[in-house]
Amino acid sequence: MSQSKREILSSEQKFQRRVFVVRVALGQGTQAAVLRSGVPERSVRRWKARFQALGLDGLRDLSRAPKRVANKKDLDGSLGRALTELNKTEPGLTRIQVLAKLILEPSPDIVALSWIARTRKRLGLTRKKRQKKNEHTIRYEIATPGFLQIDTKVIAKDGEAGEKLTQFTAIDECSRVRFLSGDLFKSAENARKFLQNAVKFYASLGVTVVRAQTDHGTEFTLPENEQTIASYARGETDEALFTKECKALGIIHRLIKVRTPQLNGKVERSHRTDEERFYSRFRFVTDRALDHALKTVWMPEYNELRPHSSLGGMTPMDFLRKKLKEIEENKKIQETKKQTEEKKAA
Repeated sequence: MSQSKREILSSEQKFQRRVFVVRVALGQGTQAAVLRSGVPERSVRRWKARFQALGLDGLRDLSRAPKRVANKKDLDGSLGRALTELNKTEPGLTRIQVLAKLILEPSPDIVALSWIARTRKRLGLTRKKRQKKNEHTIRYEIATPGFLQIDTKVIAKDGEAGEKLTQFTAIDECSRVRFLSGDLFKSAENARKFLQNAVKFYASLGVTVVRAQTDHGTEFTLPENEQTIASYARGETDEALFTKECKALGIIHRLIKVRTPQLNGKVERSHRTDEERFYSRFRFVTDRALDHALKTVWMPEYNELRPHSSLGGMTPMDFLRKKLKEIEENKKIQETKKQTEEKKAA
């Protein structure tokens, strides 16, 4: 014997059904309403009483939300206001960092990560997801340190509308260790000096720079002097000052495809972190102040204190030390194998 499927009605359909049943019950009696609608007598009497007490509103669905929620946090709203303020002043904080700051707030409630996620969504503080393009979305990792992505970031000068400062950035694709420098403007000469300083910085960490990957910005493609400006107009970059410096240092200068910044994705993503975690807190008037803050405040924090999800939760410096240790161990293993094979051959 087949059972009939239960009919699923919307809230408005349920309301219209109750109005019909109550109209019949008031006009013809409760038993007639039961017979015509098939609704139990108990429900008919309840709907009739609700209509007589509250009118048509009494026949609508009542809220099923509890009047009191057990263990509800932030009844006075202080934590929500603190969360909103943190989102404005330091928008790049992770949930763990937000939790650490909210714990210091004077509140009787104990904040949890799940509460932060729910409250961010409720207050509309979550970041909108960006639409992903199909091209150039294949992620890759380079196993050996020494492959750099280099780019510049323009910074608004504090107190002077329209005035700009420049940040030069180099990031190692393997370890995400960055070298930063502040300058007054973008130029081929400044880019050349930055490359020299970056090579010295990575050498102090035990990393030999193999390749420098840049976009087609003028600071990376302008020639050394006016005599070679014709080659630049033809799209040739062999005479570019930055390229010449790369050759002098034994580095490959690789130019990415025009209008594809996603090919320099690691340095571009790090610039977004700069905006969220550094420039949201500090403003600069001079290039010297910018350069000093980058090298003494932000570089150490980014390289040595800030964990990266792409590195398995390790900081860039810790990951670099681990990678260099693995490379050294592999060299020793290869040397041992080579010596063993030479002995066998002899």
